[in-house]
Amino acid sequence: MRIAALVLGIVISAAACASKQTAAADQQVTASTTRARTNVISTQEIRESKATNLADLIRQSRPSWPRAVQVFLNNDADPSGTALQRAPSTVTEIRYFTRSEAQAKWGSRVNEVIQVVTR
Repeated sequence: MRIAALVLGIVISAAACASKQTAAADQQVTASTTRARTNVISTQEIRESKATNLADLIRQSRPSWPRAVQVFLNNDADPSGTALQRAPSTVTEIRYFTRSEAQAKWGSRVNEVIQVVTR
């Protein structure tokens, strides 16, 4: 009786695992799945956006990102402050870095950073 219950439990567990079919290779990346990774705005999200500049795109796509951050264009600081006024069509990715992530990448003189990666 115990063996039959054990076998039944294994069969049910195996069937449940097999029916999910959630292997990473089977999953398709969409704007909604990339939105879950809140530190990156992907190329696809940028293409799908109706925003006319990057500041609007960030406000619409990631309202939780802080507003007072340093902006880097590719790997260089944006001293003019105009990088977020660019048209989204020239950008491949926008990434938010926390203070510790930014300092590990650019040194101790930076705080939070939004990096704009262009083509």
